[in-house]
Amino acid sequence: MDLKQNLKVWNWAKLLGIYLLILIALVIFYLAQDLLTPFLVAFIIVYALNPLADKIESWGIKRTWAVAMIFIGFIVFAGLVLLIGFDSIKAEITLLKTQVPAYIERIKASLIENAAMVESKIPNMKKGMLQNMITQRLGDLPTMIGEKMPFILKTLLGLVTSTLIVLFLTFFILKDGREFRKNIIRIIPNKYFETVLCLLFEINKSVGNYVRGQLIDCTIVAILSVIGLSLIGLKYALIIGIICGITNIIPYLGPIMGMIPAIFIALVEHKSGAMAGSVVAVMMGVQLIDNVAVSPIAVGQSVDLHPIAVILSVTIGGALMGLWGMLFAVPIYCALKVTFQILYKGIIEYGSWENA
Repeated sequence: MDLKQNLKVWNWAKLLGIYLLILIALVIFYLAQDLLTPFLVAFIIVYALNPLADKIESWGIKRTWAVAMIFIGFIVFAGLVLLIGFDSIKAEITLLKTQVPAYIERIKASLIENAAMVESKIPNMKKGMLQNMITQRLGDLPTMIGEKMPFILKTLLGLVTSTLIVLFLTFFILKDGREFRKNIIRIIPNKYFETVLCLLFEINKSVGNYVRGQLIDCTIVAILSVIGLSLIGLKYALIIGIICGITNIIPYLGPIMGMIPAIFIALVEHKSGAMAGSVVAVMMGVQLIDNVAVSPIAVGQSVDLHPIAVILSVTIGGALMGLWGMLFAVPIYCALKVTFQILYKGIIEYGSWENA
């Protein structure tokens, strides 16, 4: 084997070694996900807000004050949104709370009716068996909810605590992130400098553009959903529209998840297949506008991802980390894809690490 072939084999060995280290890092993240998730959420938020902080800083304002202005502006904006929409949201939530028992009874009646039909069509099935089972299960529902209340309260308390931690981390990463990046670059040996610098730039560009584009996209989808559902007269259109916007951040699967509560309300509250059909038509219209006009502009070509790769990453993320995994799947996949591409070019194609 000549020197050139030896170098090629050595480069492949280095590349595979780096990929193995990345895999080990992902396994560690999975094992310590409860501890590391707030950091990941903070980094995602930083990617969204960093261009705004840079813009304010370019006006001659210190970085700390620029970040503080963003946080204050967000608090004021959130306060105004709550002030404007609080009464409507509160009214819909209050109405929904009062209607839950009635919804349970309607579902119960529908299930019992269908159970009776099933029992009549299956020979040798004891009459009333399915109906009694449904009555018992749904009758125990309030008790089950009461028993789960301590767990629900504990979860809410944990969510509040995690939110405060995320805000704290976001502030300091947004303020000092540039210094962190400089310190990392300083310790990189010269032979790796160009590849690592290119890698950091491409990850920042790819993930940042995706996150910012998705946030804009989800906001527009929420607004369109609220307008569309209100026009067809669906109850709780405001709450459901907001849910549709939030779930839209999960590619491909999110719109379906957002449509489910809308169809449920159409069937249970309005007792109308026509209303359910109208809901489906509205949501399909919103997705059509999103896919044709909004998403190409908001997200654009910032990330070139195949739909199958996106669905697979979201599915794997959901299986490993639940909802958080589904939310983080695409940004993590973007970062990994860019990392693999840059390292492959740097080590194999250009041989920039041959002397390493």
